[in-house]
Amino acid sequence: MLGFQWKVDVLLEGNWRGASSVLLTNGRHPVLVDTGMPHDGHQLLSALAERGLKPADIPCIINTHFHLDHVSNNHLFPQSVIYATQQSHDWCRALYADLVDPVGWKARALKYYPETYEYERSEDLMDKLRKIALRWWNARHIGSPSQFRWIETHPLPDGIEALFTSGHVPGHASLIVRRDAEPIVVAGDALLTRAHDDQVLTMIPYCRAQYQQDRQKILSIPGRIIPGHDQAFLNHGTTK
Repeated sequence: MLGFQWKVDVLLEGNWRGASSVLLTNGRHPVLVDTGMPHDGHQLLSALAERGLKPADIPCIINTHFHLDHVSNNHLFPQSVIYATQQSHDWCRALYADLVDPVGWKARALKYYPETYEYERSEDLMDKLRKIALRWWNARHIGSPSQFRWIETHPLPDGIEALFTSGHVPGHASLIVRRDAEPIVVAGDALLTRAHDDQVLTMIPYCRAQYQQDRQKILSIPGRIIPGHDQAFLNHGTTK
């Protein structure tokens, strides 16, 4: 892929309840970053069709992490290789398995979110966490084991770099798309929004201190930034 510039195109714009989905193209090899919620599937396919693409034309998916709002349409691309971290995959699979178990789920959730009771409305947060899992989580929708290529051991396509930002979820990977001009950062949920994270219906960070460090790291990079749940914006490398 050397010698080809990546074009970055937002297919699904992130909002308070749904995650961004981004298409990277370099003239030969389309790459899809995150696939959205189950009810976003038709919108995702329509957006690809508007660009002359169908699922079989997407050889590669990259998942920033395995929260269900980022991976639930992976199954629409059965021929695609899926790049992600095994750490995020294993952590999120275990999380959802514990959440949907009716016996003792609340105590087990603290294994994954040990800071839960440091937040206001912690009981409400935990109940919402489980309701979302019960309604939307389906392990079959995230892809088959044969599709996965773990970022820990497999390099991403040339010109795409993983930036590990694990405060939101262990193994979360934001992406830096290198260009001749300033880079483009596909932040995933390491940067939920530009300035209004409290308005997003999503899970609390696994580690708030690390999440804040990750957020500042991303905001220190000059260039275009695509948050997980907000519109893309041009960043000038500030950390505020």
